[in-house]
Amino acid sequence: MRRLLAFLLVTALVVAGAVWLADRPGEVTVHWQGWRLDTTVPVLLAALVGLLVLLAAVGRLARLILGAPGRFLDSRRADRTRKGYVALSDGLAAVASGDSRAAVKLARKADKLLQDSSVTGLLTVQAAQMTGDVEQLRARYQAMTERPETAFLGLKGLLDLALKQGERTAARDLAGRALLVQPGADGLAATLFDLQLESGQLVEAELTLSVARRHAALPAAELARRRALVLFARAEAAQGAGDDDAALSLALDSRDARPDFVPAVALAAELYRRKGKERKAASLLEAAFRVAPHPELVAEWAALGETDTPLERVKRMQRLVAANSAAPDGHLALAEAALDAKLWGQARTHLDTALAQRPSPRGLSLLARLERADRHDEAAALAWLAKIGEVGPEPAWTCGACGRDAPAFTVCCPACAAPGRMEWK
Repeated sequence: MRRLLAFLLVTALVVAGAVWLADRPGEVTVHWQGWRLDTTVPVLLAALVGLLVLLAAVGRLARLILGAPGRFLDSRRADRTRKGYVALSDGLAAVASGDSRAAVKLARKADKLLQDSSVTGLLTVQAAQMTGDVEQLRARYQAMTERPETAFLGLKGLLDLALKQGERTAARDLAGRALLVQPGADGLAATLFDLQLESGQLVEAELTLSVARRHAALPAAELARRRALVLFARAEAAQGAGDDDAALSLALDSRDARPDFVPAVALAAELYRRKGKERKAASLLEAAFRVAPHPELVAEWAALGETDTPLERVKRMQRLVAANSAAPDGHLALAEAALDAKLWGQARTHLDTALAQRPSPRGLSLLARLERADRHDEAAALAWLAKIGEVGPEPAWTCGACGRDAPAFTVCCPACAAPGRMEWK
């Protein structure tokens, strides 16, 4: 409706103008280079309009002629782009179907036609992955790092390559750069933390955990476990440097991060004992034994009474067992102390309890010792020893990566150097 009204209005104005000029034709005389032209105003205006129309037509024709090469080039470019995207689409389909040969061929064709690695990079990377072309992968990932939109993908790809090639130093640098680009990326903070812990960059590993906590990149329990681990590593380093005060503070911080982290508790108790603070050591060990009974805690508890008589040691062990009567290691330690004190009945009671809770070679060996000492029954002793093969081995610190046992807890596996994988089992 608005367009119709506008058209009618313009038409009315044109008609009115034409009528007005017809009623007032006037005269126009033009002198130019000896020429004289006499005409009326309407005729002059009509001539000017015709001239303008002619000039417009000539200009359009000139543009058509002069623009023909450009249009031809644009048409070729559009055709190349269309073919490039067809090759790109077909290449992705080949990747999805597992046809590596077709994927490589189509990736090269798309790359040649489109000449834009930001568009064809993903297809080329996937094709190179299928064929195992490491150098092609590395070059493509490196190119991706140059664009902000694909920088993280490029860094992550280079990181994975470095890890596969065993280039740990390069991997650590790439993981750090990737974390700056995308701090909340799944698994990235954990990878960087492991690489830093493995290389002894303990302060940097703590900073990585701080970034992971701010961006919720790791679950709370995993953050606590890793923080306890790096603080324990720093405590060991301080102890090795002769700074027992710093070592004790760090060991306690490690225990606070994860109260059931036995190595940190045992180290803190040892440092307290060296300082002559047996009560604090005992309180620490007793609290830990309630939630995480462990032979290392029992050993540190026993070390608090190095000058104890056999009966005093029995009383000391009774106090530890009272803290957690469901722990077989406590009953074994009390049974051994009772054997040393020649309290045969008490020793047998606690050995029976320990073996009922968890059969173990150590418990059977103590039973054999008890049979010899109490009843002088060699046959019974040998019978108990013969059963050792029927029970599983004693628990030990075992690497979750390579499966090898270690005599003591270490931050990194002594066999394969995997960080944070030692488990008590």
